[in-house]
Amino acid sequence: MILIIIVLLMTAEGPVIVTGTSTGIGSATTKRLLDAGREVISLDIKDAPPGVTAHYHCDLSNPDSIDEVVSGFDDTYASLLNIAGVPGTVPSEMVLAVNTLGLRHLTESLWARIADGGTVVNVASIAGNQWKKRFDKHAELLDTPDFVSGADWWETNGSTCGTDPYTFSKEAVVVYTMQLAGRGLGRGIQVNDVGPGPVETPIFPDFTQQVGESQMDWIGNQMGRHAQPDDIAQILTWLAIGEHDWLNGQHIIVDGGFTSGIGTHWIDRTTSPR
Repeated sequence: MILIIIVLLMTAEGPVIVTGTSTGIGSATTKRLLDAGREVISLDIKDAPPGVTAHYHCDLSNPDSIDEVVSGFDDTYASLLNIAGVPGTVPSEMVLAVNTLGLRHLTESLWARIADGGTVVNVASIAGNQWKKRFDKHAELLDTPDFVSGADWWETNGSTCGTDPYTFSKEAVVVYTMQLAGRGLGRGIQVNDVGPGPVETPIFPDFTQQVGESQMDWIGNQMGRHAQPDDIAQILTWLAIGEHDWLNGQHIIVDGGFTSGIGTHWIDRTTSPR
């Protein structure tokens, strides 16, 4: 136990790896990390953002693309931030591939290179809040040994999971975060995820299409506005490189209080268009 506490108090050194750096939350987080003086290794299917130490074109829906990128990594990294994701408007197999299976494949591939005392930070969603309802299904998916077997599981079982692919994919990220937190304990690696509500990023129209314009407007009206990318980047940056020696395995909701309002009824959900 003493060893574990000592490791947790260490400050991890090395660059920070970030996925989805080119737009939205990933871009805002990259800027904050750079402003804090950290080296950023960028992974994105799009072009490189300014200022990063290195950029790799990486398609998280393709394990071969992930393997090719990771094969060139030989450093020790202070943090991995899994920010890249796709909305529920794309085909279901793509949703699971990017949001869950690609995230897991990249993380597992880099796990040994995360520094003792380092961090892994995943982006889930408030869509992942109800993960307990489908925990057994998530455990089955995450028990698959690799990307391909996980995709096969989804093809066979996806229609029986009781929710839409996007929600399931983000619930799975929450469960994976909690599982990984236990594995990292002995090395002092803290693993947490952030669950944003609606954020005005380039894929905001996709989410609006998915839930309906009137519903999205209603959510924004309850909170006074929708989130901006930097609202989420503030928390991601703190989880990656800030001081929090005893925070591990947490699903941290960052939605301006919307979930709390629904849960304790200071938001009147009967006024929702849905």
